[in-house]
Order: sequence, then structure tokens, then C-alpha cells
Amino acid sequence: MRRFAAAFVAAMLFSLHAAASALGPDGDPGLRLPGKVTWLDLATEDPASARAFYGAVFGWKFRDIEGAPASYAIAENGSGKVAGIFRHARPIGASVGGRWLALISVPDVMRAAQLVRDRGGQVLLAPKTVAGRGTHAVFRDPEGAVFGVLAAEGGDPPDTPVEEGDVFWLDLFTTDPAKAGAFYAALAGYQVDRGEIAGRERTLLSTNGIARAGIAQAPASAGHAEWLPYILVADVPTTLTRVRENGGRVLLSPRPELLDGQLAVIADREGAIIGVVSWSNEGMLPGAAR
Repeated sequence: MRRFAAAFVAAMLFSLHAAASALGPDGDPGLRLPGKVTWLDLATEDPASARAFYGAVFGWKFRDIEGAPASYAIAENGSGKVAGIFRHARPIGASVGGRWLALISVPDVMRAAQLVRDRGGQVLLAPKTVAGRGTHAVFRDPEGAVFGVLAAEGGDPPDTPVEEGDVFWLDLFTTDPAKAGAFYAALAGYQVDRGEIAGRERTLLSTNGIARAGIAQAPASAGHAEWLPYILVADVPTTLTRVRENGGRVLLSPRPELLDGQLAVIADREGAIIGVVSWSNEGMLPGAAR
């Protein structure tokens, strides 16, 4: 997985360097919401296969970005952009050919990079400004989780209700939630609280009174920490049927104790992992990634 992360960063740098179009979220100029996850990128060895899979499972449409040498495209649902997708070769020895990366809004990417170094993390991709995207960087946190940060060129997307096919939530699975909470609070200004999500205790990361992500206890046997994004779907069982019919795998089936059976985790054809969730509580407004 660490070899995959290094290759992911190299591919990301290559693909975005030459692209001069909208390569990130549609935001409000001047709006900054530090701590909001504003974008996802999927690095995959087979973009055509990934497009077919996610189009069938989530109904996403894909728009190519002209001039991007690694087949960079934007995934969209009915309300707008959801994520980016680009080609990268599977690293030698990697068990999967795809990986999702979440990017967190920060006001100062250079400062974020220094904080990561100071607190025992690693800078995988140094801060870089890309036309049409903004300034981004990719890090590994002290427990090994890979994530990115972004100061979007056009500002951050406002907090609006999450719609079907949007990114609904993110969980960080780590063996040391307290340490992770302190790290990300320093990085993005999160308020750190204890709460319950999907029937289990979570450390909640919030800004502006909105829960942006959770930190969950991983088993001691876990090799390193990992971020997991979730997509909002209308019906989990129907979504899982589409996953199986289109060559994906169900890694965690719905369980009554997990959000009353309205949550699952899947892998696409190339092994990239993502969660799905159905949620009807309109009073809750998680930080959407669009």
C-alpha cells in the first residue's frame, strides 16, 4: 500500500501539471471552509473500467479534461462535480490497482506541510499550485494514512444538503484515535468531540458546527491508518446488487448494528475501496465534497 501511495503521488503530479481547466470543486470565490473535505481523486490503472463501474453503480457521468496526459476526467452526478479520476500504472507488488484520495480544505498549504513534518508525518507531494485547481499537497499522517489538502483556486463549495451520488461522510480508521484527533485538529482547526455514528462510537471532527468526518478505532492488527469516504445512495441493497453485477466486491455487508443496515463498504473492479450509505435524516448536514 505504501508503494501505491508513492506511485499515486507521482501520477497525480504528472496528470495535473499539464491540465489547464477546472480540476477541482466548483466553489464560491473567496469562501474558505477549513476542515471541509472538498474533493476526491481516484487513481486507477483502468479509467475506462472505473468509469463503467461507477457510472453503473452511482449513475455518475464523466467529462474529460482536455490536455491532461493521464486521462484526467471529472465525475459528475445530477447536481455537479463529485470527484476526479486519472490513470496510473499499478506499482510492482501492489495488491490493488486503484485508490481514493480525500483532499481537505486548508487556508495555507505550505503551513500545513510544515505542521505535518513537525508532528511526525510525511510530505509525499510538496505544495504545488496548479492552474484550474489551486494549491495542493499530499501527506501521510503519523499513523500512515494518506490524504491531501487543497486551497481551491475558485474557493470552497458552500455547505449545502448532500444529494444522492455525493460524498456524504468520511471515516479515518486508526489504532490511536486520540493522537489522530490532535493531529487533524492542529492541521485544519477541527473541534474534536466524542459521539456516535452508525451505531458505534466515533471521534468527530467538526468545524462551523458541522461534523466533517469521524475517527474510528481500528483493530491492533491493522497495518496502518486509512481514510474511507462514503457515497450517499438511495438504497443500499440495490446499490450492492449493482456492485456485484458490474464486477465489484462487497467487503462489508449491511449489519443491523451499523446504521440499521444502511451502510456497506465496497471495492471496485481494480480494488479501490469506498463506502455507501443511505441516510434520511434531513436535519443532519455533513460536509459534502462538492
